[in-house]
Amino acid sequence: MSVFGHTGVVPFTAITQKPLREAMKIWVYDDLPRRRNKNADHARAIIAAVAMLSESLRLQRPDRGEVPELWGRADIVAYCNRMGHLTAAGKQSASRRLAYTRFVRRVLLRFRTLGLAGPGGVLEGMPVGFAIWPEDMPDEPEDAEAGRDLPEAVMRVLCSHLDRLEEMSNTETRVATELLIDTGRRPDEIYTMAWDCLESDPDGSPVLVYDNHKAYRLGRRLPIGGETAEVIRRQQQRVRDRFPNTEPARLKLLPRPRTNPEGTKTYKDIAVAHRTWVASLPDLVVPVITTEAGTPVTHLVPFDKGY
Repeated sequence: MSVFGHTGVVPFTAITQKPLREAMKIWVYDDLPRRRNKNADHARAIIAAVAMLSESLRLQRPDRGEVPELWGRADIVAYCNRMGHLTAAGKQSASRRLAYTRFVRRVLLRFRTLGLAGPGGVLEGMPVGFAIWPEDMPDEPEDAEAGRDLPEAVMRVLCSHLDRLEEMSNTETRVATELLIDTGRRPDEIYTMAWDCLESDPDGSPVLVYDNHKAYRLGRRLPIGGETAEVIRRQQQRVRDRFPNTEPARLKLLPRPRTNPEGTKTYKDIAVAHRTWVASLPDLVVPVITTEAGTPVTHLVPFDKGY
């Protein structure tokens, strides 16, 4: 049995211990209705994380982890050590290790608040020590993508030619590009945003809500400027005009232009459109300062468009 009975989801059967599997089913049906847009991606990620805990119990306990009341602190240590080993061996990223450990910590706590470890619960007798403590959490991984910002001079040229990009492609490509420039988010975080991704902080300031799929950090909130918020509002209206009969909760902010009659399928990639657009632009030059005879001299040199 899988989460929603369609392909591409993590099956509950990946959790081999029956008590843990039944507890996860209860958790899913408790948690999903409170999720924004009823999106199942969050549940799938957490089931995958708990499946890793299940595998650790199966491999490292003589009873294969079938009896919750026998679980203990040693099993948590074994799980954390195994996650560290898989990361060191290159079998999973540091970001996934951190995300999965966070998920397991949260789920084990929720099991208790749901009463699943109490008398008559599917995890009856699960010891208090079977929990992820703060000291068990791995360190935040370093950002491997730092230092890749385009020079300011190049950004000015690109921004001044956004109309041309829209003429050569479509409005969704332009909006995606503007949001990439304004927010600094990864492309997949922009492409997959829900239609109702714009919210407000208590003081009324606009906030972008997005999913960081790479690190399994969903529902992230990013403060944005008024101009960026206006770009989103215009795109929201455009999408509603195109798909008036689709419930807003099912819509995407950047719906795929083809084979997408209800506006529920996400934009895939704008890389090809970007390359064609950039290739059509005038030569991009950036200032480079050199020293000649002890005096700083600024030269304008071509910028590699393949960057």
